[in-house]
Amino acid sequence: MTRMGMLLGTVLVATAAATPLYAQQAPTGAAMSGTVSQSAATQDFSRLSDDGSMAFEYLSLARTAIFDGDLAGAKALIANAQQALATARQDNTAFQKAAAELMPSKTGQSRPRPNAPTTQQVAWLPIDGELVLNANAEETPEKTAAVAAANRHLKSGNPARAAEVLRVTSVDADYVIAAVPLEQVTQDVARAAKQIGKDPYKASEALRDAQEAVRYASVDIQAVSKAAASKAAPAAAAPAAAPAAK
Repeated sequence: MTRMGMLLGTVLVATAAATPLYAQQAPTGAAMSGTVSQSAATQDFSRLSDDGSMAFEYLSLARTAIFDGDLAGAKALIANAQQALATARQDNTAFQKAAAELMPSKTGQSRPRPNAPTTQQVAWLPIDGELVLNANAEETPEKTAAVAAANRHLKSGNPARAAEVLRVTSVDADYVIAAVPLEQVTQDVARAAKQIGKDPYKASEALRDAQEAVRYASVDIQAVSKAAASKAAPAAAAPAAAPAAK
């Protein structure tokens, strides 16, 4: 596979099935938020939507086409984005969460837009992801290089090698996922499709709204792999029953 979204969806599974990568448990700050557990994160974000990723590539290209004055090309790209989103509804990757349960940025430092819903449960489509150095780990050139190398292996279609790089270098990494509210983004793209023929500027604004709806979640690779190893450990053999007395 060559698509980044599917490769990054695979690495979580590949890493979780491996021997624990690190000697100690990472701090809980690596969790996607204080209200969402690691187990929930693993369940929700173990797969990414390839079609959702394609839709965002199309809408990004559409905005560029509008800027360049290629309205016919932009119209076709918006139609492609609509089709990809419609297909993504059927891939069983969307998950239910409130906006407050996701991070507004990869670092979780910035705040959502004031009108963003915070408590309503909505369907989120996971569209992309990458490995990053754990926020609680000391950043060094060696660790940064190891994470960069792991991401290069993901891009080249070798998630097993990416997991091995993290293991042998003992780098504490997080798997950061980007997700979008499926209904809102679908509506934004539909609005762009209606406006592209009469007001390209408003069409570009609608596509920008879709891009700004992205939220993030982080899964601690160390915690996931330890949990998986614990489940995979064979149960201790039961002691043999004493022979019956004669």
